[in-house]
Amino acid sequence: MRITGHDYIQVKFAKTDCLPCPVRAQCTNSAIRPRALALLPTRELHEIQMRNRLDQQTEEWQRRYAIRAGIEATLSQNVRICGLRRTRYRGLARTHVQHVLTAMACNLTRVVGWIATPQPTHRRQPASTHSASPPLDRGRSPTESRY
Repeated sequence: MRITGHDYIQVKFAKTDCLPCPVRAQCTNSAIRPRALALLPTRELHEIQMRNRLDQQTEEWQRRYAIRAGIEATLSQNVRICGLRRTRYRGLARTHVQHVLTAMACNLTRVVGWIATPQPTHRRQPASTHSASPPLDRGRSPTESRY
């Protein structure tokens, strides 16, 4: 089988074999369909895939991906709410104006949402920078050791 320009080997299990299996919940989430697998045809491609999956567990990869996730969320919001997929005008200049106005509408929507979100009513007391000694813990006498 071919998915997005790459060849895969597809394995499908028969319903009669898969549905009564006692460990079915460990294989698939489907309630009615049997298990199906798409396997990469060569060991090299499989090793690349496994390396990529291991990389995805690192903190550095997740930090980089968080940036992309934020951008994807912004684009998705613009497509869903503001109809960014289709332009209403002909010509590059008019289309550019539509994109700028769409971005402004998205930012305005986010600012309004941020303002409308209730802020916490209790705030921490600012730390005293003039005090030379550390603050005392409640419940301890001044002569008790902190450690």
